[in-house]
Amino acid sequence: MSGARRPVPPTAASRRWSTVDDVRAALQRRWDRGELLATVVGNGSWEAIRVPLAIPTARELASDFGAVQEWAVQLHQAAGRGRSPVFRLEERRVGGRLVGANAVPAAAWFDRPEQVWRLLGVANEVSALAGLHAASESAHPAIAAWVAAHPLRALRHQAAWPKVTATVLWLGSSVGTAAYLRQIDVPGVDTKFIEGNRTLLAELLDVVLPGAADESRSPGRDFARRYGFSDKPAMTRVRSLDRTPLFGAITDAVVRVDELARIALPVRRVIIVENEVTFLALPFVPGAVAFFGAGFDVLRLGRIPWLLDRDVVYWGDLDTDGFVILDRLRGQLPDVRSVLMDLDTLRAHESQWTTDPTPSRAVLERLTPDEAAAYRVLRDNDLGTSLRLEQERVNFARIAAALETAWATHVG
Repeated sequence: MSGARRPVPPTAASRRWSTVDDVRAALQRRWDRGELLATVVGNGSWEAIRVPLAIPTARELASDFGAVQEWAVQLHQAAGRGRSPVFRLEERRVGGRLVGANAVPAAAWFDRPEQVWRLLGVANEVSALAGLHAASESAHPAIAAWVAAHPLRALRHQAAWPKVTATVLWLGSSVGTAAYLRQIDVPGVDTKFIEGNRTLLAELLDVVLPGAADESRSPGRDFARRYGFSDKPAMTRVRSLDRTPLFGAITDAVVRVDELARIALPVRRVIIVENEVTFLALPFVPGAVAFFGAGFDVLRLGRIPWLLDRDVVYWGDLDTDGFVILDRLRGQLPDVRSVLMDLDTLRAHESQWTTDPTPSRAVLERLTPDEAAAYRVLRDNDLGTSLRLEQERVNFARIAAALETAWATHVG
């Protein structure tokens, strides 16, 4: 046919015959799992690695002998020759009636670890790990064992590793002393370094001093107390809503939560809000105090036992996080009630809606039916995508009426 194009023979790649890139990818997967570094840190002797190749069939050899030859030549060139080949090729005879038997590459062998490092281009990382492991052995055997078990994670911290090991040793010598982390005297290390490496430091401390940690405390949010150090005390702000002094002549104070837990204030009613201006503008309520909760910090109020005997109302933002906080707070104060966290309030303020940048989709099991209905509407975007109504946008007259109704209709 005039002008017709000849079909282009399929390439090795289109036929899925293995190339050196496929060999490299197979080794990279093993590197990414940390398998290849075992011998570097003393976990066994090197065993030659065989990477099988996808090779041409006898029919492909017969139909496109030239392409097969070119593929084989490229692999041999990549393997290298002489005293320091990149890898060794294992061959297999392929052919039959249509074409004579021919030897083709069937697998790539790496007899020495240096060959793997060369193909992957990781010789510097391997050298760094060997030095890092040796330094860790000098510091503490348990740290070296951790490096051997987590070589790639250790490599990610190689620049700071001397500081990491020195910090772990200082912390280990000071566990349970009630010292402040600010007192650390490791050169170049401050509390910001500890804060930025809490997870790693906690793992290493747990292997250096097994059993020393208070497992009830999180290494992320409560690192200091987990290991018996003193931490910045939790604080809260409390204000009298009927102008009755709380401490001497003071009606509005920021106090330590642990100290407030030992002082049962002579009030019947408590409201917790998470916006400071709203906290300051709350209306007069006899026998009541307000707590400024500031988002998830509200959960520290669960450490105040006398709140269990008070009529506690929580008013948070009308967004998914507001309901998450309410659900968690109810896990500490089971009888806490919500106010202005309902669909009527949400719909009445449509012009004040904003967007929630990080909505939650958590399953919440401690909400009332009305609260759960409002949460589902927000979570499932029934009225719009990622809606929120911040409490400072709620009409002020509605606040006074809601509080009056909440306490007038409840016997606490």
